[in-house]
Amino acid sequence: MSDRATDPGRKRVHGGGQNDKGAHFVIERVLNNNVVVVLSPRDDEYIWIGKGLGFGARRGQPIAADDPRVEKSFALVLPTHRAQFEQLFTTVRPEVVGVAEEIVSFAAESLGCEFHEHIHVALPDHIGFALSRLQGNLVIENPFVDEIRTLYPREWRVAQAGARRIEERFQIPIPAAEVGFLTLHIHSATHPRGLSETIKVTDAVSLAVRSIEEGLGREISRDHMNYARLVIHLRFSIQRVLRQQPISNPLVDAVREKLPESYRIAQKASGLIGRRIGCEFSADEVAYLAMHIARIGSSN
Repeated sequence: MSDRATDPGRKRVHGGGQNDKGAHFVIERVLNNNVVVVLSPRDDEYIWIGKGLGFGARRGQPIAADDPRVEKSFALVLPTHRAQFEQLFTTVRPEVVGVAEEIVSFAAESLGCEFHEHIHVALPDHIGFALSRLQGNLVIENPFVDEIRTLYPREWRVAQAGARRIEERFQIPIPAAEVGFLTLHIHSATHPRGLSETIKVTDAVSLAVRSIEEGLGREISRDHMNYARLVIHLRFSIQRVLRQQPISNPLVDAVREKLPESYRIAQKASGLIGRRIGCEFSADEVAYLAMHIARIGSSN
């Protein structure tokens, strides 16, 4: 049975595809004991995941489309992604690609969603580079860890499980900074605008929080509910501005009059992130942000 989304780059297939049931595929690559790359009789390429699928398997070996061990099957539809996936193996070890595919499979099941097929290239490429850095004791700081954890909690939990899997396979500790990067890859693969907007939004949220803290003259506790509300509001506000989806705030004048200091802080933060993302925030958005700032300012 195949399931195709509107975007041709989003396709997830279970059990090799309805039309190929009973046919014999050929193993193209063995990535680990649980992941293989196969070719269909029509030369379509699939990534199959299932316990023991790759154990003792070899390239060129036939394998049935309805093999009961197949738990997940992902299709590489776009020619560019197929070419990039092949190029991966010139720089990334097959076992790294294999663990990345196990994480993709786990994430798809845990989140109940389909991923853009580019994750089959981007995630193993990132993990391979991260392992090389960590083996060389080169840790890249991730200044957005708190924001990422708050903005994308479900993806963060999946990334944590993925990090544990990487640690078990390669005996390398995965720090929180890398969990954050994994989270961004997982989230962006479910997002039609991809990694670039995810990073842009996360960066802008972090910049806004720092500006608001400076305006308030104190740090906002990351464990406080008001912080979570602020960060989530900022995420959707920035996305609305980027996508040119204006909203109306009937309380703009009242907020300016009753909450002048909060409005001033909101104006400054909105101006900073507006210049960062190349968009202008309306008075309606500024007023909503000021209301969140006021709530934080009045809390202990």
